Amino acid sequence: MMRTRHWNALAWPVLLLVMMSRAAIAGEPLHFRISPEPEVVYSYERQRCDWRTIPDSPARAYRRRDGSVVLIAAHFRNRVLEGSSFADLRPDCSVVSQGGESADPSTFDDRFWVQSLIPLDDGRVLGLASQEFSGLRHEGLCAKGTGKPECWYLSLVALEANERDFSFTLLPRNRRLIAGSNTRFDTGTKAAGFLTLSNTVFDGEHAYFVAWTEDAATPGGRGNCLFRAPRSDLVAGWRVMSEGRFVPPPNPYPVDGQSPVQAICDRLGNGDITGKIRSLIRLESRNLWMVVWSTRVDDIGGIYYATSPDLRTWSAASLLAPFDPPWGTTEKKAYYDYPSIIDHDSPSPVFQTVGRTFYLYMTRFNWQAKRPTMNRDLVRFKVSLD
Repeated sequence: MMRTRHWNALAWPVLLLVMMSRAAIAGEPLHFRISPEPEVVYSYERQRCDWRTIPDSPARAYRRRDGSVVLIAAHFRNRVLEGSSFADLRPDCSVVSQGGESADPSTFDDRFWVQSLIPLDDGRVLGLASQEFSGLRHEGLCAKGTGKPECWYLSLVALEANERDFSFTLLPRNRRLIAGSNTRFDTGTKAAGFLTLSNTVFDGEHAYFVAWTEDAATPGGRGNCLFRAPRSDLVAGWRVMSEGRFVPPPNPYPVDGQSPVQAICDRLGNGDITGKIRSLIRLESRNLWMVVWSTRVDDIGGIYYATSPDLRTWSAASLLAPFDPPWGTTEKKAYYDYPSIIDHDSPSPVFQTVGRTFYLYMTRFNWQAKRPTMNRDLVRFKVSLD
Protein backbone atom coordinates (compact mmCIF):
# COMPACT_ATOMS: atom_id res chain seq x y z
CA MET A 1 0.00 0.00 0.00
CA MET A 2 2.98 2.29 0.47
CA ARG A 3 3.46 2.62 -3.28
CA THR A 4 -0.24 3.35 -3.82
CA ARG A 5 -0.03 6.39 -1.55
CA HIS A 6 3.11 7.55 -3.37
CA TRP A 7 1.32 7.08 -6.70
CA ASN A 8 -1.70 9.11 -5.61
CA ALA A 9 0.28 11.95 -4.09
CA LEU A 10 2.86 12.50 -6.79
CA ALA A 11 1.69 10.98 -10.03
CA TRP A 12 -2.03 11.66 -10.10
CA PRO A 13 -1.80 15.32 -11.24
CA VAL A 14 0.43 14.17 -14.08
CA LEU A 15 -1.86 11.23 -14.77
CA LEU A 16 -4.88 13.47 -15.28
CA LEU A 17 -2.97 15.11 -18.09
CA VAL A 18 -1.55 12.02 -19.74
CA MET A 19 -4.91 10.29 -19.64
CA MET A 20 -5.95 12.87 -22.19
CA SER A 21 -3.22 11.49 -24.45
CA ARG A 22 -4.12 11.37 -28.11
CA ALA A 23 -3.43 9.01 -30.97
CA ALA A 24 -4.72 10.39 -34.24
CA ILE A 25 -5.99 7.86 -36.76
CA ALA A 26 -8.02 9.51 -39.48
CA GLY A 27 -8.43 12.54 -37.22
CA GLU A 28 -10.02 10.58 -34.38
CA PRO A 29 -8.42 11.33 -30.98
CA LEU A 30 -8.55 8.96 -27.99
CA HIS A 31 -9.07 10.15 -24.42
CA PHE A 32 -8.54 7.74 -21.50
CA ARG A 33 -9.14 8.08 -17.77
CA ILE A 34 -7.71 5.59 -15.29
CA SER A 35 -8.90 5.00 -11.74
CA PRO A 36 -6.37 6.12 -9.08
CA GLU A 37 -6.63 2.93 -7.00
CA PRO A 38 -5.82 -0.59 -8.19
CA GLU A 39 -7.79 -3.72 -7.46
CA VAL A 40 -5.59 -6.59 -6.31
CA VAL A 41 -6.45 -9.70 -8.33
CA TYR A 42 -3.72 -11.90 -6.85
CA SER A 43 -1.64 -11.20 -3.74
CA TYR A 44 1.73 -12.91 -3.41
CA GLU A 45 1.76 -12.45 0.35
CA ARG A 46 -1.73 -13.89 0.92
CA GLN A 47 -2.40 -16.31 -1.94
CA ARG A 48 0.79 -17.87 -3.24
CA CYS A 49 0.93 -21.64 -3.62
CA ASP A 50 4.72 -21.66 -3.24
CA TRP A 51 7.51 -19.11 -3.48
CA ARG A 52 7.52 -19.33 -7.29
CA THR A 53 3.81 -18.58 -7.77
CA ILE A 54 4.21 -15.24 -9.54
CA PRO A 55 2.49 -13.40 -12.41
CA ASP A 56 5.29 -13.50 -14.97
CA SER A 57 3.40 -12.75 -18.20
CA PRO A 58 0.52 -10.53 -19.35
CA ALA A 59 -2.86 -11.65 -18.00
CA ARG A 60 -5.06 -13.60 -20.43
CA ALA A 61 -8.72 -14.38 -19.77
CA TYR A 62 -10.87 -17.21 -21.10
CA ARG A 63 -14.61 -17.75 -20.66
CA ARG A 64 -15.60 -21.40 -20.41
CA ARG A 65 -18.77 -22.67 -22.02
CA ASP A 66 -20.47 -22.72 -18.59
CA GLY A 67 -19.72 -18.99 -18.13
CA SER A 68 -16.93 -19.36 -15.56
CA VAL A 69 -13.67 -17.49 -16.07
CA VAL A 70 -10.05 -18.63 -16.18
CA LEU A 71 -7.17 -16.17 -15.96
CA ILE A 72 -3.53 -16.98 -16.60
CA ALA A 73 -0.55 -14.66 -16.08
CA ALA A 74 1.92 -17.39 -16.88
CA HIS A 75 5.11 -18.44 -15.19
CA PHE A 76 7.13 -21.36 -16.52
CA ARG A 77 5.09 -23.27 -13.95
CA ASN A 78 1.79 -22.40 -15.57
CA ARG A 79 -0.89 -22.13 -12.89
CA VAL A 80 -4.24 -20.40 -13.37
CA LEU A 81 -6.77 -18.37 -11.43
CA GLU A 82 -10.42 -19.30 -11.86
CA GLY A 83 -13.86 -18.31 -10.61
CA SER A 84 -17.49 -17.92 -11.53
CA SER A 85 -16.66 -14.34 -12.57
CA PHE A 86 -13.82 -11.84 -12.51
CA ALA A 87 -14.96 -10.80 -9.03
CA ASP A 88 -14.02 -14.09 -7.35
CA LEU A 89 -10.89 -15.31 -9.12
CA ARG A 90 -8.74 -17.58 -6.96
CA PRO A 91 -5.49 -19.44 -7.68
CA ASP A 92 -5.74 -23.16 -8.34
CA CYS A 93 -2.55 -24.61 -6.89
CA SER A 94 -3.15 -28.07 -8.32
CA VAL A 95 -3.14 -26.99 -11.96
CA VAL A 96 0.43 -26.93 -13.26
CA SER A 97 1.91 -27.43 -16.70
CA GLN A 98 5.56 -26.89 -17.48
CA GLY A 99 8.23 -27.73 -19.99
CA GLY A 100 10.56 -30.69 -19.82
CA GLU A 101 13.72 -28.50 -19.48
CA SER A 102 15.32 -30.49 -22.29
CA ALA A 103 18.99 -29.80 -22.97
CA ASP A 104 18.37 -30.34 -26.70
CA PRO A 105 17.37 -27.04 -28.36
CA SER A 106 15.84 -28.86 -31.34
CA THR A 107 13.04 -30.32 -29.19
CA PHE A 108 11.64 -26.86 -28.26
CA ASP A 109 10.85 -28.22 -24.81
CA ASP A 110 12.87 -26.33 -22.21
CA ARG A 111 10.62 -23.84 -20.38
CA PHE A 112 7.43 -22.27 -21.72
CA TRP A 113 5.11 -19.43 -20.71
CA VAL A 114 1.54 -19.81 -22.06
CA GLN A 115 0.61 -16.37 -23.37
CA SER A 116 -2.22 -16.82 -25.87
CA LEU A 117 -5.46 -18.79 -25.57
CA ILE A 118 -7.51 -19.95 -28.57
CA PRO A 119 -10.84 -21.83 -28.26
CA LEU A 120 -11.12 -25.02 -30.26
CA ASP A 121 -13.97 -27.50 -30.66
CA ASP A 122 -15.30 -29.73 -27.85
CA GLY A 123 -13.97 -27.59 -25.00
CA ARG A 124 -10.37 -27.83 -26.08
CA VAL A 125 -8.01 -24.85 -25.82
CA LEU A 126 -5.00 -24.17 -28.01
CA GLY A 127 -2.22 -22.42 -26.14
CA LEU A 128 0.57 -20.49 -27.81
CA ALA A 129 3.61 -20.11 -25.60
CA SER A 130 6.92 -18.34 -25.44
CA GLN A 131 9.51 -21.14 -25.17
CA GLU A 132 12.91 -20.27 -23.76
CA PHE A 133 15.94 -22.45 -24.25
CA SER A 134 18.71 -21.15 -22.00
CA GLY A 135 22.10 -22.72 -22.59
CA LEU A 136 23.27 -21.34 -19.25
CA ARG A 137 20.84 -23.62 -17.40
CA HIS A 138 22.25 -26.78 -18.93
CA GLU A 139 25.53 -27.95 -17.43
CA GLY A 140 28.55 -27.68 -19.67
CA LEU A 141 26.69 -26.24 -22.64
CA CYS A 142 27.57 -22.53 -22.49
CA ALA A 143 30.37 -20.64 -20.77
CA LYS A 144 29.22 -18.46 -17.90
CA GLY A 145 30.66 -15.19 -16.68
CA THR A 146 31.04 -11.51 -17.51
CA GLY A 147 31.23 -10.86 -21.22
CA LYS A 148 30.09 -14.36 -22.20
CA PRO A 149 27.17 -14.93 -24.59
CA GLU A 150 23.74 -15.22 -22.99
CA CYS A 151 22.94 -18.41 -24.98
CA TRP A 152 19.29 -17.35 -25.13
CA TYR A 153 17.44 -19.28 -27.85
CA LEU A 154 13.77 -18.50 -28.28
CA SER A 155 10.70 -19.82 -30.06
CA LEU A 156 6.90 -19.85 -30.13
CA VAL A 157 5.29 -23.24 -29.58
CA ALA A 158 1.79 -24.74 -29.58
CA LEU A 159 0.11 -26.68 -26.77
CA GLU A 160 -3.33 -28.06 -26.04
CA ALA A 161 -5.49 -28.35 -22.93
CA ASN A 162 -9.05 -29.05 -21.89
CA GLU A 163 -10.91 -25.95 -20.72
CA ARG A 164 -11.83 -27.71 -17.45
CA ASP A 165 -8.28 -28.09 -16.08
CA PHE A 166 -6.07 -25.93 -18.36
CA SER A 167 -3.18 -28.37 -17.98
CA PHE A 168 -1.32 -27.76 -21.22
CA THR A 169 0.66 -30.39 -23.11
CA LEU A 170 3.01 -29.60 -25.95
CA LEU A 171 1.81 -30.77 -29.33
CA PRO A 172 3.84 -33.54 -31.01
CA ARG A 173 7.21 -32.43 -32.31
CA ASN A 174 6.08 -32.30 -35.96
CA ARG A 175 3.27 -29.84 -35.05
CA ARG A 176 4.86 -28.00 -32.14
CA LEU A 177 6.88 -25.13 -33.56
CA ILE A 178 5.10 -21.92 -34.60
CA ALA A 179 8.21 -19.77 -35.15
CA GLY A 180 11.88 -20.16 -34.28
CA SER A 181 15.22 -18.61 -35.18
CA ASN A 182 16.83 -18.19 -38.59
CA THR A 183 19.90 -20.00 -37.29
CA ARG A 184 20.46 -23.17 -35.32
CA PHE A 185 21.60 -22.94 -31.72
CA ASP A 186 25.24 -22.10 -31.15
CA THR A 187 27.11 -21.67 -27.88
CA GLY A 188 28.08 -18.20 -29.09
CA THR A 189 24.42 -17.14 -29.42
CA LYS A 190 23.53 -13.97 -27.55
CA ALA A 191 19.76 -13.89 -28.18
CA ALA A 192 17.94 -15.31 -31.18
CA GLY A 193 14.41 -16.19 -32.24
CA PHE A 194 10.86 -15.16 -31.28
CA LEU A 195 9.52 -14.70 -27.77
CA THR A 196 6.63 -13.18 -25.83
CA LEU A 197 3.51 -12.94 -27.96
CA SER A 198 0.28 -11.01 -27.58
CA ASN A 199 -3.11 -12.60 -27.18
CA THR A 200 -4.67 -13.96 -30.39
CA VAL A 201 -7.56 -12.09 -32.00
CA PHE A 202 -9.94 -13.01 -34.81
CA ASP A 203 -10.90 -10.82 -37.74
CA GLY A 204 -12.86 -12.21 -40.67
CA GLU A 205 -11.47 -15.57 -41.77
CA HIS A 206 -8.15 -15.16 -39.97
CA ALA A 207 -6.58 -15.09 -36.53
CA TYR A 208 -3.73 -12.73 -35.64
CA PHE A 209 -1.15 -12.17 -32.94
CA VAL A 210 1.97 -10.03 -32.53
CA ALA A 211 5.30 -11.42 -31.32
CA TRP A 212 8.70 -9.96 -30.53
CA THR A 213 11.82 -11.16 -32.33
CA GLU A 214 15.41 -10.65 -31.28
CA ASP A 215 16.88 -10.97 -34.74
CA ALA A 216 14.38 -11.36 -37.61
CA ALA A 217 12.67 -7.95 -37.85
CA THR A 218 13.53 -5.49 -40.55
CA PRO A 219 14.83 -2.91 -40.18
CA GLY A 220 16.94 -3.36 -37.08
CA GLY A 221 16.65 -7.03 -36.20
CA ARG A 222 14.66 -6.58 -33.00
CA GLY A 223 10.99 -5.65 -32.98
CA ASN A 224 7.35 -6.70 -33.13
CA CYS A 225 6.01 -8.72 -36.07
CA LEU A 226 2.48 -9.65 -37.15
CA PHE A 227 1.38 -13.29 -37.53
CA ARG A 228 -1.74 -14.59 -39.31
CA ALA A 229 -3.42 -17.99 -39.70
CA PRO A 230 -6.70 -19.09 -41.27
CA ARG A 231 -9.39 -20.10 -38.80
CA SER A 232 -9.32 -23.54 -40.40
CA ASP A 233 -5.65 -24.16 -39.48
CA LEU A 234 -4.64 -22.55 -36.20
CA VAL A 235 -1.57 -24.74 -35.70
CA ALA A 236 0.27 -25.25 -38.99
CA GLY A 237 -1.25 -22.24 -40.75
CA TRP A 238 0.69 -19.43 -39.07
CA ARG A 239 2.58 -17.06 -41.35
CA VAL A 240 4.51 -13.88 -40.55
CA MET A 241 4.20 -10.60 -42.43
CA SER A 242 7.25 -9.93 -44.60
CA GLU A 243 7.31 -7.06 -47.09
CA GLY A 244 3.55 -6.86 -46.80
CA ARG A 245 2.95 -10.56 -47.55
CA PHE A 246 2.53 -13.48 -45.17
CA VAL A 247 5.30 -16.08 -45.45
CA PRO A 248 6.31 -19.19 -43.47
CA PRO A 249 8.16 -18.16 -40.29
CA PRO A 250 11.68 -19.35 -39.42
CA ASN A 251 12.12 -23.04 -38.61
CA PRO A 252 15.73 -24.02 -37.87
CA TYR A 253 15.01 -27.68 -37.04
CA PRO A 254 12.33 -29.00 -39.43
CA VAL A 255 11.24 -32.62 -39.20
CA ASP A 256 10.71 -35.24 -41.92
CA GLY A 257 13.91 -34.31 -43.75
CA GLN A 258 12.73 -30.87 -44.81
CA SER A 259 15.12 -27.95 -45.25
CA PRO A 260 15.37 -25.20 -42.61
CA VAL A 261 13.15 -22.18 -43.25
CA GLN A 262 14.51 -18.64 -43.00
CA ALA A 263 12.45 -15.46 -43.06
CA ILE A 264 12.53 -11.81 -42.13
CA CYS A 265 9.46 -9.94 -40.92
CA ASP A 266 8.19 -6.37 -41.08
CA ARG A 267 8.80 -4.47 -37.86
CA LEU A 268 5.53 -2.88 -36.78
CA GLY A 269 5.27 0.79 -35.97
CA ASN A 270 8.06 2.33 -38.05
CA GLY A 271 10.40 2.28 -35.06
CA ASP A 272 7.92 4.07 -32.80
CA ILE A 273 6.82 0.91 -30.96
CA THR A 274 10.00 0.31 -29.00
CA GLY A 275 8.82 -2.26 -26.45
CA LYS A 276 7.43 -5.78 -26.60
CA ILE A 277 3.73 -5.62 -27.46
CA ARG A 278 1.86 -7.41 -24.67
CA SER A 279 -1.81 -6.98 -25.53
CA LEU A 280 -3.85 -6.60 -28.72
CA ILE A 281 -7.53 -5.63 -28.56
CA ARG A 282 -10.34 -4.23 -30.67
CA LEU A 283 -11.78 -0.84 -29.69
CA GLU A 284 -15.32 -1.47 -30.86
CA SER A 285 -16.57 2.11 -30.44
CA ARG A 286 -13.76 3.48 -32.62
CA ASN A 287 -13.38 0.61 -35.09
CA LEU A 288 -9.67 0.46 -34.26
CA TRP A 289 -7.12 -2.07 -33.08
CA MET A 290 -4.98 -1.10 -30.10
CA VAL A 291 -1.75 -2.48 -28.63
CA VAL A 292 -0.01 -1.72 -25.34
CA TRP A 293 3.53 -2.23 -24.10
CA SER A 294 5.86 -1.11 -21.33
CA THR A 295 8.99 0.93 -21.99
CA ARG A 296 10.92 4.09 -21.27
CA VAL A 297 11.01 7.03 -23.66
CA ASP A 298 13.33 9.94 -22.84
CA ASP A 299 13.65 8.54 -19.30
CA ILE A 300 9.86 8.50 -18.86
CA GLY A 301 8.74 5.01 -17.92
CA GLY A 302 5.19 3.97 -18.58
CA ILE A 303 2.57 1.98 -20.44
CA TYR A 304 2.40 3.15 -24.04
CA TYR A 305 -0.14 2.42 -26.75
CA ALA A 306 -0.74 2.73 -30.48
CA THR A 307 -3.79 2.19 -32.68
CA SER A 308 -4.39 0.85 -36.16
CA PRO A 309 -7.31 0.50 -38.58
CA ASP A 310 -5.89 -2.66 -40.22
CA LEU A 311 -3.19 -4.23 -37.95
CA ARG A 312 -0.51 -3.07 -40.39
CA THR A 313 -0.36 0.72 -40.23
CA TRP A 314 0.08 2.04 -36.70
CA SER A 315 -0.23 5.45 -35.09
CA ALA A 316 2.57 7.14 -33.21
CA ALA A 317 3.12 5.87 -29.68
CA SER A 318 1.30 7.67 -26.87
CA LEU A 319 1.70 7.43 -23.11
CA LEU A 320 -1.28 5.71 -21.52
CA ALA A 321 -0.08 5.88 -17.91
CA PRO A 322 3.27 6.58 -16.17
CA PHE A 323 3.67 3.21 -14.47
CA ASP A 324 7.40 2.69 -14.07
CA PRO A 325 8.82 -0.61 -15.40
CA PRO A 326 11.25 -2.56 -13.19
CA TRP A 327 14.28 -2.23 -15.45
CA GLY A 328 16.50 0.76 -16.15
CA THR A 329 16.73 1.99 -12.56
CA THR A 330 18.01 0.82 -9.18
CA GLU A 331 15.52 2.68 -6.98
CA LYS A 332 13.63 0.69 -4.34
CA LYS A 333 9.91 1.08 -4.94
CA ALA A 334 6.98 -0.67 -6.63
CA TYR A 335 7.15 -1.18 -10.39
CA TYR A 336 4.69 -2.32 -13.06
CA ASP A 337 5.06 -4.44 -16.17
CA TYR A 338 3.27 -6.98 -18.44
CA PRO A 339 0.29 -4.75 -19.31
CA SER A 340 -2.83 -6.29 -20.80
CA ILE A 341 -6.30 -4.96 -21.52
CA ILE A 342 -9.43 -6.96 -20.65
CA ASP A 343 -13.07 -5.89 -20.83
CA HIS A 344 -14.97 -8.13 -18.41
CA ASP A 345 -18.15 -7.61 -20.45
CA SER A 346 -16.68 -8.58 -23.80
CA PRO A 347 -18.82 -11.18 -25.60
CA SER A 348 -15.66 -12.79 -26.97
CA PRO A 349 -14.58 -16.01 -25.17
CA VAL A 350 -11.01 -14.69 -25.26
CA PHE A 351 -12.02 -11.06 -24.49
CA GLN A 352 -10.58 -9.56 -27.66
CA THR A 353 -13.02 -6.62 -27.75
CA VAL A 354 -13.46 -3.66 -25.42
CA GLY A 355 -16.20 -1.09 -24.96
CA ARG A 356 -15.98 2.29 -23.27
CA THR A 357 -14.83 0.84 -19.94
CA PHE A 358 -12.28 -1.91 -19.42
CA TYR A 359 -9.38 -2.92 -17.17
CA LEU A 360 -5.64 -2.48 -17.49
CA TYR A 361 -4.06 -5.55 -15.85
CA MET A 362 -0.41 -5.44 -14.76
CA THR A 363 2.12 -7.24 -12.61
CA ARG A 364 3.17 -5.10 -9.66
CA PHE A 365 6.72 -5.72 -8.45
CA ASN A 366 6.79 -5.00 -4.71
CA TRP A 367 10.39 -3.87 -4.42
CA GLN A 368 9.99 -1.08 -1.87
CA ALA A 369 12.44 -2.62 0.66
CA LYS A 370 14.57 -4.94 -1.48
CA ARG A 371 15.13 -5.50 -5.17
CA PRO A 372 14.72 -7.86 -6.75
CA THR A 373 12.43 -10.22 -4.83
CA MET A 374 9.78 -12.72 -5.92
CA ASN A 375 7.06 -10.60 -4.30
CA ARG A 376 4.71 -9.71 -7.16
CA ASP A 377 0.98 -9.04 -7.28
CA LEU A 378 -1.44 -9.06 -10.18
CA VAL A 379 -3.46 -5.83 -10.15
CA ARG A 380 -5.96 -4.07 -12.39
CA PHE A 381 -6.98 -0.45 -12.95
CA LYS A 382 -10.33 0.52 -14.38
CA VAL A 383 -10.07 2.57 -17.59
CA SER A 384 -12.70 4.70 -19.28
CA LEU A 385 -12.61 5.74 -22.92
CA ASP A 386 -14.33 9.12 -23.15
